[in-house]
Amino acid sequence: MSQNKGKIPTFDLHGFKVDEVYDALEAFLSKNANAPRVKVMPGKGTGAVKSQVIDYLKRANYPWSYEKSPNGSDNVGVLIVHME
Repeated sequence: MSQNKGKIPTFDLHGFKVDEVYDALEAFLSKNANAPRVKVMPGKGTGAVKSQVIDYLKRANYPWSYEKSPNGSDNVGVLIVHME
């Protein structure tokens, strides 16, 4: 199955509970292991889900960055995970 050029696989975690994040994120990243990068949307909220995402990414040694907004500032509700 070929991926559309310019399309970044996206995983929206809005509505997830903190204890659901690790397993769901691991499944998403495994499914998209061949993508150069993926987008993870933990949202802003209380920050608990985002903290779990960042903890997972650090433990698994994935490099990540915040997505840039059109105005050039960091969009802290969206993380770009570099798979390569």
